[in-house]
Amino acid sequence: MNSSTVRWFGICVAVVLSLILPVTTFAQLQQSDRLEIPASSSSTEQFEVFSLGEQGLLSVVRGDEYYGNRNEQWQFVKYDTTMKVVWRATYKLDFRYIPVMAYKGAESGFWLFAEPDTDRFLFMQLNFSDGSIDTYKGNLLAGVDVQHFKVIGSKALVSGYYRSRPIVIVHSFFDHTTRVLPGLFEKNTELNNVDINEIDGYINVITYAYRKKNCVFEIKTYNYDGKLLKRTSLSDPRYSMISGQIVPLNPDDSYLIGNYSVGCTQYSQGLYITHIEEDVPREPQFIEFSELQNFFNYMKPRRKAKMLERIGKRKSLGKENKFRYRLLVHELIQTENEIVLVAEVYYPNQRSSNPVIAGGISRPYISRTLEGYRYTHAIVCGFDRNGKFIWDNCITIKDLTSFDLQEMVQITPVDDYFVLAYPQDGEVHTEVIRRNEVVVESEKFKISPKSEKEKVLNNEDSYLSPWYGQYFLAYGMQRLGTSAIGQGREVFYIDKLTYRTQDISKAADKEEASRPR
Repeated sequence: MNSSTVRWFGICVAVVLSLILPVTTFAQLQQSDRLEIPASSSSTEQFEVFSLGEQGLLSVVRGDEYYGNRNEQWQFVKYDTTMKVVWRATYKLDFRYIPVMAYKGAESGFWLFAEPDTDRFLFMQLNFSDGSIDTYKGNLLAGVDVQHFKVIGSKALVSGYYRSRPIVIVHSFFDHTTRVLPGLFEKNTELNNVDINEIDGYINVITYAYRKKNCVFEIKTYNYDGKLLKRTSLSDPRYSMISGQIVPLNPDDSYLIGNYSVGCTQYSQGLYITHIEEDVPREPQFIEFSELQNFFNYMKPRRKAKMLERIGKRKSLGKENKFRYRLLVHELIQTENEIVLVAEVYYPNQRSSNPVIAGGISRPYISRTLEGYRYTHAIVCGFDRNGKFIWDNCITIKDLTSFDLQEMVQITPVDDYFVLAYPQDGEVHTEVIRRNEVVVESEKFKISPKSEKEKVLNNEDSYLSPWYGQYFLAYGMQRLGTSAIGQGREVFYIDKLTYRTQDISKAADKEEASRPR
């Protein structure tokens, strides 16, 4: 082959590659702004980030003001969407109290503190608009294992277990009265969720109970004053509901969406949706994982083929498939035309180390000896406004572990797409879908220092949160330095990331235009 032939062959290859080049080349996750907060070397600090949408973001730094100080200092800083400081506020926490949980409301953030071995609790309210702080004290119950903390109006809902039985306590900030919601303190019952409907002033407590060899999923609805209004029970001879989220249509009409199991186990078999009218649930629609088009896409092709073959054989023999998946179901995403469910598949993975950074929203602060968790993939499923299942998709998660069981995969609707992303070792992994179609396959992007002269020497505790529009917040701990030699400096970083979905459309248009006519 002579030189001219080689050149001609190279040109042909380049042309062919340009025609079949995937859309991923045009899609970009961009790091547009970055905050670097120096970590103190003389005290133990913990950091949190709260996404406030188009209002900006809130950073919280906890730690001793100086060595030996018994009161812990909390520093709050609100930033706008350009990462400029809006206000700063500080609060010194009485050393007798320990933080339990946080809750982010629409206009304020709330923190729950407890004095160990007593019934004394402290509530702190931080106004997002100006940084003003109010505190309220209350006597609840000593020895409550708190699982949920939420605020509706001027009342705090503290739920958990007291003497191994479920309990929901309502505390009024104004008159300091405390009451326990009736009808919950029962044996063999687990709290599933406490859902608040601020528009109608309803409190929905969802429980899971084992009664007479049968599992009963129940919703108890209370008014703002704590009066029990109604109860709705769901029970099936073959399946058990593991979780459920309420999608209200009107005060007497709603959907319930969640995952279910075969028998009274925590292993998910699939998803369900049911329509509840006047406290009476209709026959649920059960969607087994094998009925999802993309559920097993996280597997390698050969393993996936074997799995589908085994499932097909069992169905042809009239046998039921039994799966052993654990699901972490996210809060439902509601658009004008769809209800979108996101759930991560995980399994316990032994690990024993204390996290430095907390994720921030409705998560416990108390350090416990827990197992770590390993994630395999996340599923995304869409339902229409009539409650019909219409599409599903999947993102593979490789070698991702977390000390706490928490939402790692974040999803943001942008234009006609959904951007899926999760953090890992100082990188952000992304995938873009359009319902059951993957339009941009898996990519990863490095989180870079603010200075081009520095490089990342070490990453710790990476987190990701949807912000607003196509923007994400990435945050965590990094050790930075100009070279690998030396200690460098440790910073807590917050990055503003944006995904330019318009480039996807440009790439699609370019690909269409390049096709032979």
